[in-house]
Amino acid sequence: MKTKIAAGVLALLVLAAPACTDLTEVPQSAITPENFYRNSDEALGGLASVYAQLRTTNDEYYNISEISTDEMIVPTRGQDWYDNGKWLDIHRQTFTANSPAGLDNINSAWTNLFIGVARANVVLDGISNTNFTGKASMVAEARVLRALYYYMLQDAFGGVPIVTDVAIEPRAQNTRAEVFAFIETELKAARPDLPATWAANMNGRVTQGAVDAILASLYLNAEVFTGTVSATGLTKGTQHWSDAVASANAVINSGHYALSTDANSGCATAGCGWRKSFTADNNLSPEVIFAVKYVAVTDIGLNFLMRALHYNQINGSEAPWNGFSTLADTYNAFDPADERTQIFLAGPQINLATGAPALDRQGNPLVFDPNIPDVTAATEGQGVRIDKWPLDPNHVARNNGNDYAWFRLGEMYLIRAEAENELGQTAAAITDINLIRARVFSPAKPLAAGLTQQQVRDALLKERLYELTAEGKRRQDLIRFNAFTSGTWYAKTTNTPFRVLFPIPQTQIETNPLLVQNPGY
Repeated sequence: MKTKIAAGVLALLVLAAPACTDLTEVPQSAITPENFYRNSDEALGGLASVYAQLRTTNDEYYNISEISTDEMIVPTRGQDWYDNGKWLDIHRQTFTANSPAGLDNINSAWTNLFIGVARANVVLDGISNTNFTGKASMVAEARVLRALYYYMLQDAFGGVPIVTDVAIEPRAQNTRAEVFAFIETELKAARPDLPATWAANMNGRVTQGAVDAILASLYLNAEVFTGTVSATGLTKGTQHWSDAVASANAVINSGHYALSTDANSGCATAGCGWRKSFTADNNLSPEVIFAVKYVAVTDIGLNFLMRALHYNQINGSEAPWNGFSTLADTYNAFDPADERTQIFLAGPQINLATGAPALDRQGNPLVFDPNIPDVTAATEGQGVRIDKWPLDPNHVARNNGNDYAWFRLGEMYLIRAEAENELGQTAAAITDINLIRARVFSPAKPLAAGLTQQQVRDALLKERLYELTAEGKRRQDLIRFNAFTSGTWYAKTTNTPFRVLFPIPQTQIETNPLLVQNPGY
C-alpha cells in the first residue's frame, strides 16, 4: 500500500524539482521515526509541510487580525454571512472564549498555528540524528518558521506554551515576555546558517532578510509583546526602538531588495509599479522579502478575492462569496490622488474576467456603495471591496497564484521611520515616510518638514493604513498606538481594554487543563 502525499503539503511548489519528484509517493511501511529523513530530499519534503501550513495563517489568524479592526467588516447579507454571528462578533470586539468567534475563528487560529509549531518540531526531531548536505540551513529554516508561528501565537494570545519536542502532553503556559525572548533567540541563532538569497527556483524559502524582517517587526511591537495585560488593559513593557532600526537597516542596506516602481516592475501602465508585490507574478517583485506561496491549482491558491467579490464578478464553476468589505471611513481616509486607492472597488462594477458590466442577482447594474446602513441586513452591493491582490488571469475557480507577502521592503521603511521618530530622529522619520509616498503620488505630496514627534506619530498610523491595508498589520498598529480597543468605528462601539488579546478558546482549555484564561475573559 502507498500513501499519496497531497499536493497541498508542498507549500513551495517550486520545490517540486526533479530531485524531489520521488516525494510524491512513499511506501507507508517504509516510514518510521528512525528512517523517514534519510537524506536531503526526504528532509526537504518534511520541511515543505511546515511551509505549507503558512497558508492557514491567511485564514483565521488573518481574519481575526483584520476583521477586528476598522479595515474590514463582514456584514450579514440576507441569508449569507450570518454564520451564527461570528463575523460581527469579531468586528464588534465582543468575542469571548465561548462566543461564536471564540469557538470557531479564534479556536481555528490557535489550532492552525500550533500545527505549524508541531510540524516544525517533527522535522527538527526527524533530522536530528541524520547527516546530509544542506542540513544546517534546513534546521535553520524550521527554527525560523517555528519562531514565526510563535510570533503570531503571542501576538494573538499572549503567553502560550513553548514546545520544542514531539511529546504529546499538556503544557503549562510561558509568559508573553518569555515567548518574545524565545522568538528573538531562535531567529538570531538560525540566521547565520541561512543564505542571503536562494536561486529563483527556490523562491519563497527563508533567508537572512526574512529573519531580519521578522525581527524588525518583533522589535517594533516590543513594548506590547513584552508588556502585561490585565482586566483593565495593557501595561507596555520594554522598548526596542534601536533594535528595530538595526533590523530594518539590515534589510534595507542588504542590496537584495528594492521598492517596486514603474521603472523596475515591468508593469504596462503608469502608476502600477507599487502593485507588483501583489499581482499573480509577484514572485518577481524586487520588494518581497518573505511570502506565503500560492499557485493557481485547486485548494492551494489565494482566495482573498473570492471572499470580497460579488457572486457575479467572476465567471466559472465557483462564484465569489460576496462577503468581506471595508468601512466607508477607511475608504474615504485615502487621498483620491493616492495610487494606492486602486485596491478599492467602489461604484459601478464589472466582471473582472470579461470586463463586461456586472449585474446583481436581480439583474440590476452592480454598484458598490461605501455605506452600510445596517450591518445585520446589508444588500448585495453595500460595502467597498478590497482588490489588493488582483485576479490571476490563470486562476482556477477560487484559486489565484498571487503570493502573499508577510514582509516587504515598503514596510521596513515605515518600521524604521516609526522607530526613528520614537528615538527623537523625527527628520529622518519624515524622510523615510516620504520615500514611500513618492512612488504613489504624481505630483508628489510629501509630508512637510518640521512636523513634531506627535504629528509624525499620527502621520505614521495613517501611512501604515494607506500602505498596508489588508496585509494583516492593522490590529498590531492600532494596539501599538493605543487605538484598538479604545477606538470606535462603525458597528464597533465597545471599549474593553483586555481585548488587546484574544481569549484562549474554551476548547483548548478543556483539552489542556494547564492553560489559564487571559485576563478579563
